[in-house]
Amino acid sequence: MEKCSPLKAKRKDKLDNNEDKYRIAATIAFIVVIVGIGVPMWWKTTTVYRVNLPSSAILRLSEQPIKAAVHVGIHTHNPERAQLLISELEAEFKNSTTWLVQFNYLPSSDKTANAHSPAVLEKLLLQQHPLSVGDFVFIEWPKLEEELLLTTERSALMRSDVSSKKILQLLHLKVLQTHRINQILTTDERLGVKAEAPQPAYDVIVSVLNPKPRLTHAKWNVALAAQTYIEPFLAQISDISNYTVRTQWKYRVSIEAELKQVRDKTNLGRHYALQESALPHLLTSIAQNLSASITDKPVINLVVYIPPCNTAPLHIYNNSVMLTKNGVDAFISPPWGGFIIANPPEHVCLSYLNVEPPVDYYVNTNDNMQVMLDQLHKLLDISSEVQLAGVKTVDIEQLAPRRWEYESYMRRSAIRHIATASSTLESLIKLLDQISYIVIDDKVGTAITNSYGDILAAKVALLEHRLLDASALAKRAFVASERGFFDASLLAQLYFPDEQKYAIYIPLFLPVMVPVLSSFNMLRKLLQRGRKEKQQ
Repeated sequence: MEKCSPLKAKRKDKLDNNEDKYRIAATIAFIVVIVGIGVPMWWKTTTVYRVNLPSSAILRLSEQPIKAAVHVGIHTHNPERAQLLISELEAEFKNSTTWLVQFNYLPSSDKTANAHSPAVLEKLLLQQHPLSVGDFVFIEWPKLEEELLLTTERSALMRSDVSSKKILQLLHLKVLQTHRINQILTTDERLGVKAEAPQPAYDVIVSVLNPKPRLTHAKWNVALAAQTYIEPFLAQISDISNYTVRTQWKYRVSIEAELKQVRDKTNLGRHYALQESALPHLLTSIAQNLSASITDKPVINLVVYIPPCNTAPLHIYNNSVMLTKNGVDAFISPPWGGFIIANPPEHVCLSYLNVEPPVDYYVNTNDNMQVMLDQLHKLLDISSEVQLAGVKTVDIEQLAPRRWEYESYMRRSAIRHIATASSTLESLIKLLDQISYIVIDDKVGTAITNSYGDILAAKVALLEHRLLDASALAKRAFVASERGFFDASLLAQLYFPDEQKYAIYIPLFLPVMVPVLSSFNMLRKLLQRGRKEKQQ
């Protein structure tokens, strides 16, 4: 057997070493391409885009209380009495977690001392001590019958013997409405209110229903009536929401309810009873016929129903008790709207019963519009219905709401907007933390960040007694939080979780990774062999 020469063996070892070097270089290059370039590229292209958010700060929003500053003036003829009232009232509000009330004494002057009427006294005091939005003042008037008389402005007249306890009750129940604020801020669902925060825009639709126009010749320029009464009123409260008013006539839209004939002593000899329990079904039967057009804004319906003479006059009953007050048959159903029954005049229905031709008549604009305005007060949650013994409220004689009542509504809406926006952001952040594959694009991130900033600014504005600024900032925070929470981009990958992503990509990358793992094993063997040869 021929033996290999040392020279040939040396050449063979050299060739094997060169071949091992090429193998090692190729293996390292393959690993670098797959692991160093391919895996990071795959990871980058499959990573969900998420904007950085102040998550921890948003989750701490509920720890920061909402507190509002209020300035209250006290005017009495005796300065010592005023100081006593102020000290007692300050003691009551000292530990309040919601209110930062500052009481100020409004001193008398020669002009105020000679005022011959409460209106003149109030005018002179406000000229000397102007009030800001959200302020309130108590003015002593000895000749007052009631203990306290709430005016339509930012003031209340008080009798000389009124106690600080009664003033405190009026402030909490009427002016500040502390019980309603506590319902908004409470974390106990049993004590909280179910009412939603005021929306940024509403459609107010005034509908006149005449189910039998051939028999009931009712005439009414409802568009002019809405422009004269409804629109000026809504313009006065546009700080919170914007309103678009529309009017329409609807014919052959009858109510689906069982009516019972009741005998009476009128010239007609009868009227018809509509049971209070049937009112929800009545609204359901007409609701689908009311919308003038498709709208994405919340709708407040104000319906005037003209019953035909064969079922008129129509009155609302609770069992056997008629609920008609001051000749008005109306009810509200928040937040849907209000309903008014406008019965035809008696002489119109007498003509119908005597089989005479239909008589033209005009619907009473003032009566129906006054009822609508009262319904709007309640539907928009502006009016204060709380009754307090010894306290009387002056009736509204203008289209605008009472100033103190509206500013209380503004303050309450600001607090509700802040609380709702904070809750929305906290819920959204918790959801995004739990589900890591939800996309957070720049638009959603901007909405969340802006809402968070406006919440903080609104809280500061409330604390600094800037009610108008607080209301605007709180409204903006609420709108931004809703826009961020309901953005459609959050649903883009909601049904493509990480588990499905791995289930799709693992079968694709696993065959590629087998050669990579084999290369690692081969590289290990080559290195071990080279190490042994060096040792030998």
